[in-house]
Amino acid sequence: MGIDQTVSDFDQMQYQSEAFLELTHIVQTKTIPNALLFCGHENTGRKEAALIFAKGCNCKNGTGLFCSTCTSCRKIDNNSHPDMIFIDPPAGKNIITISLIRELGLLLSSRPNEAKYRMVLISEADAMNVQAQNALLKMLEEPPENTFFILMAVKTDLLLPTIISRCRKIRFKPLSSKVIAQRLISEFQTDPELAYIVSETVDSGFRKILDCLNPARGTEAGGKESINWVRKRKWLVKALIDILLHGQDDISKGLMLSQKLSLEPGFIDHALSIMKTFFRDLMIFHILPEKIVNLDFFDSFSDIIRITHKETCFEWLKCLYDAEKKIKANCTLRLILDSFFLTIAGNRREGSV
Repeated sequence: MGIDQTVSDFDQMQYQSEAFLELTHIVQTKTIPNALLFCGHENTGRKEAALIFAKGCNCKNGTGLFCSTCTSCRKIDNNSHPDMIFIDPPAGKNIITISLIRELGLLLSSRPNEAKYRMVLISEADAMNVQAQNALLKMLEEPPENTFFILMAVKTDLLLPTIISRCRKIRFKPLSSKVIAQRLISEFQTDPELAYIVSETVDSGFRKILDCLNPARGTEAGGKESINWVRKRKWLVKALIDILLHGQDDISKGLMLSQKLSLEPGFIDHALSIMKTFFRDLMIFHILPEKIVNLDFFDSFSDIIRITHKETCFEWLKCLYDAEKKIKANCTLRLILDSFFLTIAGNRREGSV
């Protein structure tokens, strides 16, 4: 099996069994709600679950499940079903505005073309502004004929309480790092050490981890993950080790690393995950060195620990989390990174053994 293999319906049902059991019960009892809210992290199979649910609602085999062979199932699989409607933020933007919801309202004013149940999937419902949410609320209060809505949201607190109250919640749990590593090894022949490192480091679901391990896959999926994560991780870890072990030019090295990272905003989320794992490993090394994630840099971690207090490692990790909060709040990336690496350099000198 190659790394490009996609995650199958069976895989999703296996790892999100509670969610799929609930959705299957809804289909089999023919109690289709007007709206469902899929809660959970990105890349936990929520979109796949929505499509499987739509197949089950419209499958022509009449068993209450999906067959994947009838015309309805095949059209949904091929993304050619006229009654499967997808609402996403416009390209290059991160907000769903009222104009998109108004267009949706016009589209829903007519009956479904051929589906027994028409689906509207809003994949980033928490990206709707207040005006868009209020417009959608009117549709949920007076739903169109034979139509159900599925809202996917990571930050449900950004949704109006009135919208949440009109949705049936389905929760999707994140896959454990152990499960991810086992799948990478058994199904994609990933090197065990690399599987362990990436599963413990990348703050994303299984699909994004596959994209990290195979940049070509990410490019085909839209270009957002077309980063050689394996190479970038090694580069970043080596740069951090160089700053902490070779202190002669630690300030200039830190500012240079800050500049390089700020020029790659598409990599910054990965960089933060790699750095959080790095500094957590420094703390763990003081107690259980064999439990660190970055085992391929074990000797370097040992050298750093010999000259660094445990309290200093804790301060570094705390500073990184503070920097991450500021980055998430859209503060100036370069200034935040400069401040972080200057703090690291200052603490390194004060906290040496």
